[in-house]
Formats: sequence, structure tokens, C-alpha cells
Amino acid sequence: MELSIRDKAEAIQNSIETETLAQLGLLNPQSYKQHNPNVATGVEAILALHEQMPMDKVYTNVVRKFQDGDIGFVHVDYFLFEPTVAFDIHRFEDGLSVEHWDNLQQNPQKLNKSGRSMTDGKTKAKDHHKTEDNKNLAQRFVQEVLIDGKVDLASSYFRDDFLIQHNPNIGDGVQEYLDFMWDENIQKYSKIHKVLGEGNFVLVLSEGFFKKRHTAFYDLFRLEEDKIIEHWDVVETIPEPEYRKNDNGKF
Repeated sequence: MELSIRDKAEAIQNSIETETLAQLGLLNPQSYKQHNPNVATGVEAILALHEQMPMDKVYTNVVRKFQDGDIGFVHVDYFLFEPTVAFDIHRFEDGLSVEHWDNLQQNPQKLNKSGRSMTDGKTKAKDHHKTEDNKNLAQRFVQEVLIDGKVDLASSYFRDDFLIQHNPNIGDGVQEYLDFMWDENIQKYSKIHKVLGEGNFVLVLSEGFFKKRHTAFYDLFRLEEDKIIEHWDVVETIPEPEYRKNDNGKF
């Protein structure tokens, strides 16, 4: 039976640990566009990168997997060159991945002040009939509250102060999250690039600045009854153009 797009995205990332990417045959060998600025475009560049990894330590654990149209996206706990948490996104054509985006962050391997890791929590999508509504809600939240700074609108996106938080730097609660997000000395959102979703999980890809460095923000939200109730994120610095290994753009 043909694998689903979400399962193919999972299989591609799992093949790092099993060293079976070439045999898997899920990347288009003629057309594979890479958006990780630290990796050259094309399949051969990926295979070469894997050969540099300390394979005695490497592991992959796909914690969440979703699909949105021809895109599969996964939330992964890794050891690549160091403990890492990532979101990986693959766009498929004719059953093969032809385009890849990701965001990676060092995993501190400690719990935040509310006792949560960067990857624990709910994993399965539900309410598939509300996918588009949930995508629209998460996009509006990021645009209106995190980018435009419309403080008065924030309360409409949450149930009182309830928010399950997986960011390693802060704990549960809406106000603590917003205080962190609105501190322009820490981070500032400037533009949304993509919004992907399945059911009650929505991934928003944005850019901005973290501690004044050009940064990509990948925020995963879980929603229930038209409110945001859980949040995971991965934050990665975007290298300056002269240090990038491809010209495809981070987003």
C-alpha cells in the first residue's frame, strides 16, 4: 500500500539513523530543492552531509507527523551533530519529495519551568474538518498579536491564562508567553511565510529577529474549540548570504 505523505516525510527523516536514504528512493534525484541554507541543493549534498555525522550517536525520533495537501511536515527529536529538535517539511510531486525546508535548534535536554520538554505533549491531529479555520486563526494570532503588537486582541485567542508551553525558556501561561514574545530586546516577528496544518495542529513559519539576529521562527500550535491551548517552537538563526550554501531562500 502506498505510504501517505505524512508517512513518507517520517520515513525520510528516520532514514538518517538507519543510513537508508539512498535505498529508500523518496527524494527526486533530478529535482530536489533545498532550503536549509547550510546545505547545498540536491540529493547528493544530503547524502554527503549524512556521511559526516557521528553515526554511533545519531538517532531520529519523529514525535509528530502531519500533512497538508502535497506537503508532509514532522516534528523530530534528533541527535545529528548534537542533541537537536527540528521541524522538517517536504513537498511531494508524483510520490517523491522535490523540496525541503527545516528549522533546527539545540535541545537543552532539560525541562522548562513547568516541567515540559521541547517535544512532549499531544501528538495526534483531530478535528480535521476544522483545518482551514484553525490555520486561519493561528495565522491571525501571529500577524495581529506577535507582528502587529495588538495587545487588546490577545485574549480572544486563548482561554483565560491557559497555555501549555514547551519553549525551554518559559513556563505555562498566556501572559508569560506574551511578555516573552513582546520583549523586542529578545525577539521580534516581522513576516509570516507559510502556514501548514492538519486538524487542530498548525505550524506557522515566520521570520524576524532573536537577540537582534536574523532568525526563522517555526511555531506549532494545538487548538481546541477555537482557542490556542498548546505551543511548541524551534528558533534558528539565518546565516548571512555569503555563508549560505544555496540560493533558494530559507522560506
